[in-house]
Amino acid sequence: MRLDFEYTVEEKAPFDEDFLREIARMTIEAAAIPSFAHKTVSLSAIAVTEEKIRELNRTYRSHDTVTDILSFGEYTDTEAIIDEHADVVFIGELFFSPAFIGRAAHEDGVSDEHEMAFIFSHGVLHLLGFDHSDEMFALQDQVTESFLDRRDNKKAV
Repeated sequence: MRLDFEYTVEEKAPFDEDFLREIARMTIEAAAIPSFAHKTVSLSAIAVTEEKIRELNRTYRSHDTVTDILSFGEYTDTEAIIDEHADVVFIGELFFSPAFIGRAAHEDGVSDEHEMAFIFSHGVLHLLGFDHSDEMFALQDQVTESFLDRRDNKKAV
Protein backbone atom coordinates (compact mmCIF):
# COMPACT_ATOMS: atom_id res chain seq x y z
CA MET A 1 0.00 0.00 0.00
CA ARG A 2 1.13 3.53 -0.77
CA LEU A 3 -0.22 6.45 1.25
CA ASP A 4 -0.94 9.85 -0.26
CA PHE A 5 -1.44 12.19 2.69
CA GLU A 6 -2.20 15.90 2.54
CA TYR A 7 -1.99 18.02 5.69
CA THR A 8 -3.27 21.59 5.97
CA VAL A 9 -2.64 23.72 9.05
CA GLU A 10 -5.31 26.38 9.48
CA GLU A 11 -4.71 26.41 13.25
CA LYS A 12 -1.30 25.96 14.86
CA ALA A 13 -0.83 22.35 15.90
CA PRO A 14 1.96 20.61 17.83
CA PHE A 15 1.75 17.67 15.41
CA ASP A 16 3.70 17.64 12.17
CA GLU A 17 2.80 15.93 8.92
CA ASP A 18 5.11 12.95 9.53
CA PHE A 19 3.46 12.30 12.91
CA LEU A 20 -0.03 12.21 11.40
CA ARG A 21 1.04 10.34 8.27
CA GLU A 22 2.52 7.54 10.38
CA ILE A 23 -0.63 7.19 12.48
CA ALA A 24 -2.73 7.08 9.29
CA ARG A 25 -0.45 4.47 7.70
CA MET A 26 -0.43 2.28 10.82
CA THR A 27 -4.21 2.52 11.15
CA ILE A 28 -4.84 1.60 7.52
CA GLU A 29 -2.46 -1.35 7.80
CA ALA A 30 -4.09 -2.50 11.06
CA ALA A 31 -7.52 -2.42 9.39
CA ALA A 32 -6.14 -5.00 6.94
CA ILE A 33 -8.29 -4.15 3.95
CA PRO A 34 -7.11 -6.71 1.38
CA SER A 35 -7.86 -4.60 -1.68
CA PHE A 36 -5.35 -1.95 -0.50
CA ALA A 37 -2.31 -4.19 -1.03
CA HIS A 38 -1.36 -2.72 -4.41
CA LYS A 39 -3.21 0.59 -4.30
CA THR A 40 -2.60 4.15 -3.24
CA VAL A 41 -4.79 5.24 -0.35
CA SER A 42 -5.36 8.98 -0.18
CA LEU A 43 -6.71 11.16 2.61
CA SER A 44 -6.38 14.68 3.90
CA ALA A 45 -6.23 16.18 7.37
CA ILE A 46 -6.92 19.77 8.37
CA ALA A 47 -6.07 21.33 11.73
CA VAL A 48 -8.76 23.91 12.49
CA THR A 49 -9.84 26.30 15.22
CA GLU A 50 -12.44 25.35 17.78
CA GLU A 51 -14.83 27.81 16.11
CA LYS A 52 -14.39 26.08 12.74
CA ILE A 53 -14.86 22.56 14.09
CA ARG A 54 -17.96 23.70 15.99
CA GLU A 55 -19.34 25.21 12.77
CA LEU A 56 -18.64 21.99 10.85
CA ASN A 57 -20.18 19.91 13.63
CA ARG A 58 -23.30 22.11 13.64
CA THR A 59 -23.61 22.13 9.85
CA TYR A 60 -22.99 18.45 9.13
CA ARG A 61 -23.97 16.66 12.35
CA SER A 62 -26.51 19.10 13.88
CA HIS A 63 -24.41 19.26 17.07
CA ASP A 64 -23.66 22.82 18.14
CA THR A 65 -20.57 21.86 20.14
CA VAL A 66 -16.81 21.79 19.80
CA THR A 67 -15.39 18.31 19.21
CA ASP A 68 -12.00 16.70 18.70
CA ILE A 69 -12.22 15.30 15.18
CA LEU A 70 -14.72 15.03 12.35
CA SER A 71 -14.48 12.43 9.60
CA PHE A 72 -15.93 13.02 6.16
CA GLY A 73 -15.64 9.69 4.37
CA GLU A 74 -16.11 9.01 0.71
CA TYR A 75 -17.52 5.51 1.20
CA THR A 76 -20.56 4.27 3.08
CA ASP A 77 -18.80 1.26 4.60
CA THR A 78 -15.75 -0.98 4.39
CA GLU A 79 -17.38 -3.21 1.77
CA ALA A 80 -17.76 -0.24 -0.59
CA ILE A 81 -14.03 0.48 -0.21
CA ILE A 82 -13.15 -3.16 -0.87
CA ASP A 83 -15.28 -3.04 -4.04
CA GLU A 84 -13.45 0.07 -5.34
CA HIS A 85 -11.41 -0.80 -8.43
CA ALA A 86 -9.47 2.45 -8.85
CA ASP A 87 -5.70 2.41 -8.32
CA VAL A 88 -5.98 5.50 -6.09
CA VAL A 89 -8.64 5.36 -3.39
CA PHE A 90 -9.49 8.69 -1.75
CA ILE A 91 -11.07 7.73 1.58
CA GLY A 92 -11.91 11.24 2.82
CA GLU A 93 -11.03 14.20 5.01
CA LEU A 94 -10.37 14.63 8.71
CA PHE A 95 -10.83 17.96 10.47
CA PHE A 96 -9.40 18.17 13.97
CA SER A 97 -9.06 20.76 16.72
CA PRO A 98 -5.56 20.81 18.28
CA ALA A 99 -6.78 23.01 21.16
CA PHE A 100 -9.62 20.64 22.06
CA ILE A 101 -7.34 17.60 21.81
CA GLY A 102 -4.73 19.28 24.03
CA ARG A 103 -7.33 19.94 26.73
CA ALA A 104 -8.65 16.39 26.46
CA ALA A 105 -5.10 15.02 26.90
CA HIS A 106 -4.70 17.06 30.06
CA GLU A 107 -8.10 15.91 31.39
CA ASP A 108 -7.29 12.27 30.55
CA GLY A 109 -3.83 12.52 32.13
CA VAL A 110 -2.00 11.49 28.95
CA SER A 111 0.48 13.23 26.66
CA ASP A 112 -0.70 15.31 23.71
CA GLU A 113 0.94 12.71 21.44
CA HIS A 114 -1.03 9.88 23.05
CA GLU A 115 -4.35 11.72 22.74
CA MET A 116 -3.68 12.75 19.15
CA ALA A 117 -2.64 9.24 18.09
CA PHE A 118 -5.78 7.85 19.72
CA ILE A 119 -8.12 10.44 18.19
CA PHE A 120 -6.51 10.49 14.74
CA SER A 121 -6.57 6.70 14.48
CA HIS A 122 -10.26 6.84 15.43
CA GLY A 123 -10.92 9.30 12.61
CA VAL A 124 -9.06 7.21 10.04
CA LEU A 125 -11.02 4.12 11.07
CA HIS A 126 -14.25 6.04 10.44
CA LEU A 127 -12.96 6.94 6.95
CA LEU A 128 -12.37 3.22 6.41
CA GLY A 129 -16.03 2.50 7.14
CA PHE A 130 -15.78 1.42 10.77
CA ASP A 131 -18.54 2.36 13.18
CA HIS A 132 -18.15 2.37 16.93
CA SER A 133 -17.61 -1.27 17.85
CA ASP A 134 -15.33 -3.41 19.99
CA GLU A 135 -13.26 -4.15 16.86
CA MET A 136 -12.84 -0.46 16.07
CA PHE A 137 -11.82 0.46 19.62
CA ALA A 138 -9.39 -2.47 19.79
CA LEU A 139 -7.72 -1.37 16.55
CA GLN A 140 -7.57 2.22 17.80
CA ASP A 141 -5.91 1.12 21.06
CA GLN A 142 -3.51 -1.18 19.19
CA VAL A 143 -2.39 1.57 16.80
CA THR A 144 -1.99 4.12 19.60
CA GLU A 145 0.17 1.84 21.73
CA SER A 146 2.25 0.61 18.77
CA PHE A 147 2.81 4.16 17.54
CA LEU A 148 3.90 5.42 20.96
CA ASP A 149 6.18 2.40 21.50
CA ARG A 150 7.89 3.00 18.14
CA ARG A 151 8.23 6.70 18.87
CA ASP A 152 9.75 6.02 22.31
CA ASN A 153 12.17 3.45 20.84
CA LYS A 154 13.33 5.94 18.18
CA LYS A 155 13.94 8.58 20.87
CA ALA A 156 15.96 6.10 22.94
CA VAL A 157 18.36 5.32 20.08
